[in-house]
Amino acid sequence: MHLSTLRISLFTLVLGLVSLWVINQESTPSLPLSATDNTSELYQWSTTQSTTWEISRDQPDKQNTIQTATWHYNDTTKLSQFTQPTIILTTPKTTTIIRSQTGQTLNDEAVQLSGNVQITQYSLSDDNTLQDSKPNTLTTQNLTYNASQAELLSRDTITLTQTGSVTTGVGLYADLESGQFQLISNVKSTYQPNASTAP
Repeated sequence: MHLSTLRISLFTLVLGLVSLWVINQESTPSLPLSATDNTSELYQWSTTQSTTWEISRDQPDKQNTIQTATWHYNDTTKLSQFTQPTIILTTPKTTTIIRSQTGQTLNDEAVQLSGNVQITQYSLSDDNTLQDSKPNTLTTQNLTYNASQAELLSRDTITLTQTGSVTTGVGLYADLESGQFQLISNVKSTYQPNASTAP
């Protein structure tokens, strides 16, 4: 009689432990397989405070530099995402600096910049010194920079500040090789003469 009571007690104890284990498994949330796969595939590598240089073999006096606070890259989708990018384009006659809050590229092609995009262009003399104390500046919210075509494109409102004038418009096409640009629509310009030329 004592042996069967011991068996019943052991059986009850094992049954209780199994019940606790089953209840614990049901209350522990688990991520679905697809969610964990997506998280691991967001990017394969990332860097912080990075600088990348591109120097043309055919034209060594032209350089492109990209500086970022963070840079994430996905090898599968060829998608780059970065924060606080600064792109510096150097030619014998100009230095152009493009800044924004965020940016991304797809297939390592055009760079999509967004958030307080600012372009500052300095003219250089033959000895690589600044010609103007006041550079040309262009501001907008979204901009596409195509490095292979040396083009800038935007559909947003543009503000261009040059020495003596401020021009606004909607939409932009700029050719960085020739230095020519075109505001697409709603173009308005305000002339601001220097104090020395004012009557």
